[in-house]
Amino acid sequence: MLSSVLGRSLHEIRRSFGWWALGIVGYVALIVAVWPTVKGIPAIEKLHNSYPEALKAFTSFGGSFEFGTPAGYLGAELFSFIAPLLLLVAAIGAGARSIAGEEEAGTLDLLLANPISRVRLALEKLGAVAIEMLGLGIVLLAALEVSARVAGMRIGFDKLAAASVSAVLLALAFGAIAFLLGASTGRRGRAIGIASALAVAAYLLNSLASLIKEIESLRPISPFYHYAASDPLHSGLQAGHVLVLAGIILVASAASPLLFDRRDLAV
Repeated sequence: MLSSVLGRSLHEIRRSFGWWALGIVGYVALIVAVWPTVKGIPAIEKLHNSYPEALKAFTSFGGSFEFGTPAGYLGAELFSFIAPLLLLVAAIGAGARSIAGEEEAGTLDLLLANPISRVRLALEKLGAVAIEMLGLGIVLLAALEVSARVAGMRIGFDKLAAASVSAVLLALAFGAIAFLLGASTGRRGRAIGIASALAVAAYLLNSLASLIKEIESLRPISPFYHYAASDPLHSGLQAGHVLVLAGIILVASAASPLLFDRRDLAV
């Protein structure tokens, strides 16, 4: 066993992290490679402009739908759905298995047999999830920067970084919720199911609220709204939206060790 729970957790995820990183790099390269063949083609631009507003609401990023620009293309093809989806799946899975997975596998008692408190164990497990997602965010940004330069996309590194940071914060928000659910219930499947359902509901609320006036006022409730509202690929990050996502992460992260410390464990 490694010298710390954090080190052990990072050691265990090294292979899965490699596969996630490979998938992100491959998908980014594929999307960006298509850009030179579609930029400046009036028919494609006209086709996308003809999409109904309902479809644009689900495929735009930050409220803009400029398919003919690098920022608009990456927003529609990558950051509107696929990038956050990949990071969300990784974060929710990592958060749910951190404690609940160990508990269901019967290995949590081995960790707690060491001179370490439950609170410290939970915090180090949270740290491993955060490091994993930060690493995937760096992979995403690096893949975007290299691919964009090769493809001749004129988009600033700061804008790519802003979009990547926003995607990581969104994923960490739901990853922290999954961790909270796993730590408080000991059920990995339940944690994944509830956190995933919340993510889907938040995505639908943000998309539909732009079309339905009756629920438009509820849009700020959705973390997806704060992920995209500042239009990071065009305008960078805005402190207010970052603080909301960071607040969700901090609240869930603070509550998790307390709930884990107080419940009976199935070990």
